Amino acid sequence: MINILIPAMGNSVFFEKYYFPKLMIEINGETVLEKVINNFCQIKERHFIFVLSEKECNEFHTDNGVKLLTGGNCSIIRLKNETAGGLCTSLIAVEHINNDDPLIVANFDQIIDVNYQEVVDTFNAGGYDAGVISFKSIHPRWSYLRLDGDEVIELAEKCPISKNAIAGFYYFRHGSDFVEGAKRAIRKESSLNGRYYISSSMNELILMERRIGMYAIDKDAYHSFYSPDKIKEYEKTV
Repeated sequence: MINILIPAMGNSVFFEKYYFPKLMIEINGETVLEKVINNFCQIKERHFIFVLSEKECNEFHTDNGVKLLTGGNCSIIRLKNETAGGLCTSLIAVEHINNDDPLIVANFDQIIDVNYQEVVDTFNAGGYDAGVISFKSIHPRWSYLRLDGDEVIELAEKCPISKNAIAGFYYFRHGSDFVEGAKRAIRKESSLNGRYYISSSMNELILMERRIGMYAIDKDAYHSFYSPDKIKEYEKTV
C-alpha cells in the first residue's frame, strides 16, 4: 500500500478574488480535486491522506469531495490555521505516515502526464530510498536538484542550481524516512523566508546517506495550476 499525501492548505494571492477554493475550481468541467485524485489512478494499492483547511471543509465540503472521489479510501486532517509551509503541513500527518509503507507527497494543484506506478517501480528497481520527478527549467518559482551521475546529491528551493526543476512529486520508500528528514530540517531551521519545504527533508536524507533518484519528464508533461493563467493555458491543450 502506498500512502499518497496531499497537503492542501496553502492560499494563493492569484486566487484571492475567487469565491470557491482552488480545489473546487473547474477545469473543462472537472474540479482540480477530481483531476488530482484521478491522476493517481495507475497506482492500484493506494491510500490518500489529505490535509485540508477546516474553513474550506465547513463552507465548501471539500472533505466530502475527497471521501466521494476516493470511495472512502482516505484519511482527512482538518486544520484551522496555515502552517509554516508544506513540510510542516505534511508532518501534521505523522501518525499516518511514520511507518515502513511507501509515501508520495505531491502538490495539490498539479497533474503530471506520467504513470506514477512506473515512476515508483523505477525508483525501487534502482535501489533508491527516495526520488523526485524532474523537468527542464531555470525559473525561480520551482525547486531544483543537483546530480552526481544519476543520483541526486543536493536540492535547493527557488534557486536553479541546475536545469533540473522538481515537479512537486516526492517519493519515499519508507514514510518514516520522510518523517525523520522533516524533523531534522525543522530542528536545523532549514527554511526559506520562514517557510519549510519538502525539499529540505530530502537534503537531510542525503546527509543520512540515503540514495535519491530522479525521474525525468518532458516539460510539457507537467501541468501546474498555481495561477488562473496556467489553468487557462492547460485548458487550451486538452
